[in-house]
Amino acid sequence: MTQRAPAALAATSVALLAVLAGCGGSEPAPEMGTIRTEPLPAPEAELPIAQANADGECPYLSVEEVSGVGVGPVTGVRIDDSLDPAGCFFYGTENEVILTTTVHTADSAERAAEIVAETAPADVAEEAAVKGGWIGAGTEGPGGVLLVLSRGDQLLAVQTVHEESGPATATANLVGPRIDG
Repeated sequence: MTQRAPAALAATSVALLAVLAGCGGSEPAPEMGTIRTEPLPAPEAELPIAQANADGECPYLSVEEVSGVGVGPVTGVRIDDSLDPAGCFFYGTENEVILTTTVHTADSAERAAEIVAETAPADVAEEAAVKGGWIGAGTEGPGGVLLVLSRGDQLLAVQTVHEESGPATATANLVGPRIDG
């Protein structure tokens, strides 16, 4: 084959493609989609996640009260001052969080009850009720206890590192009646 054969073949291919592209009448070319290369944005959390972001006292629970519910000695407190009322984080002797309390307001009483059911599903949780009309459920395990309760559109969550529910329930019985309804 001569040097001219590949050049002639290439020219013929380009011409053939041009003719084929012109065939097909006046139908519009199919639209091409866009491929995303960046991750989709995460949905905004329904309720803010509490984070210990400031030193301070818990507005509805004292260090002495927390020490008295059976979680052990409390050596410090930090709060999440972006929540109203503040989320509270109580620390033990090894500078680890041993108990947290948070209060949130949902869109409605129905949504608050749904959040309780989602957070502490009936198949793994035990029903709970504490003073002040708070009802909900709690889960126990090697990682600790999570007690989630609602009253109207309000939610109260108490979490401890203890495997028994006693300290969480005692804490909720102190906090629940103090939260404005």
